Amino acid sequence: MKLSILYAYRNRDEQRIKNSLQSLALQTATSFEVVFVDYGSEEVFAEKVQKVVESFSFASYHYIAHPGLLWNKSKALNYAASKAVGDYVFVADVDICFDVNAVKTILDSTDINKYSLFKLSYLKEEVDQEQIQLGHFKDVHIKHHGLVNGMIVVSKEAFFQVEGYDEFYHFYGSEDVDFYQRLQHLGLIEQKNQDTLFFHQWHRIYNSINDSVLEATPRFFNIKKINQQHYLFQQASKAIKPVLAQKINTVVWKKEDKLSPKEATLSYHIPNDHAKVWHLLNIILPSCNNEIVHITIKEDAYFTSTKFKIKKKLKKSDRVPMSMKEVNDVILERILLVYRHHNYTYEIASDLKTITFLIQL
Repeated sequence: MKLSILYAYRNRDEQRIKNSLQSLALQTATSFEVVFVDYGSEEVFAEKVQKVVESFSFASYHYIAHPGLLWNKSKALNYAASKAVGDYVFVADVDICFDVNAVKTILDSTDINKYSLFKLSYLKEEVDQEQIQLGHFKDVHIKHHGLVNGMIVVSKEAFFQVEGYDEFYHFYGSEDVDFYQRLQHLGLIEQKNQDTLFFHQWHRIYNSINDSVLEATPRFFNIKKINQQHYLFQQASKAIKPVLAQKINTVVWKKEDKLSPKEATLSYHIPNDHAKVWHLLNIILPSCNNEIVHITIKEDAYFTSTKFKIKKKLKKSDRVPMSMKEVNDVILERILLVYRHHNYTYEIASDLKTITFLIQL
C-alpha cells in the first residue's frame, strides 16, 4: 500500500518547504510519494521552490494556475489528488515538519471505511532554523496544539466519491471541515490520532490580516465568515458532493494561460463611479460571449476635488463614487459566484488606485 502526500503551495519561502521535505526523507516508512502543487506562484518563488522539491526523489512538482488567479487551495488539492498514485492520500501543509514515525502512523491508520485526522503542534516564533532542521522538538518548543488543521488521510476512492474539495472556497477557511463533513455524509467514520507527530513552523496567521482595507494582494471582506456560512449550509443539506456543480480538473489553467491586455477583444476603462461599475459588471459583462474582456477601473481624482465636495455638501445631484476597496470586493464577488472556473487575470496596482480585470468568456 502506498501513501500520496499532497501539498498545496503559493508564494512562500523555500526554506520551510525544504524543512518539511527533509523531515520526510528521514521517515522510518518509505512507501509514500509527495505530489507538490504550486498554484500560481510568482516566478521569484516558483523557480526556487521547484529546485527544492525536485531535489527529493520521492517528490513531483506541478505548476498550475498563474499569478492572475485568486488563491484556491481546493483546486490545488483536487489537482494533486488527480496525479496521486497511492491508494490513500494525506493532505499535508507546507509549514509542517514530520516526526520520523509520522508516515508509518498514517499508514497504520488507513481504513477504507474511515478517515483520520491528526493533532498539529504549533512551534513558537523563537524556534530557529537550526532547531527546526534538527527536528527534535520538546514541549518547551511548542506554543499550543490544534485539532482542526486540514491534515487528513482518506482513501483516494472516497476522495473522488465526494468530488474532492469544494472549489467555491477561495482564500482561506472552511474547505477542510466541509470536506470532512461530506465524507461523513458519504458514510465514513471519523477517527482522531492524538500522537505528537506534526510540527507547524511559525508564520503570521491569516486571521491577523485586515480584509476590510485594500491591499495589493487581493482580499475579500469577511471571506472567512462567508466560507463558514457555505459550509454550514452544506452541512445542513447533508451534501455529499458540493452543491455548486464542479468537475475536478476538466479545465486547469496553466502559467502560459495568463491573459494579457494585448489579447483583449473588448476593452472598458472606467472611473470608480458606482453606476458605471455596476452596469459594466451586471449588464455588459454577462452579455459578452467568446470574448476576452479587459476592464480597468481607476480612482477618479474628481471625487476628491473641491467641486465634488461642494456639490455633495449642497446635496446637488452628482455621480456617486465607490471606494477602490468596494470595487475590489464587487469584482471578487462576481469571480467567486460566476467566474471561478474561467481563465482570468486580476491585479491591484501597487498604489491601490487602479484595478485590472481580464477575463476569457
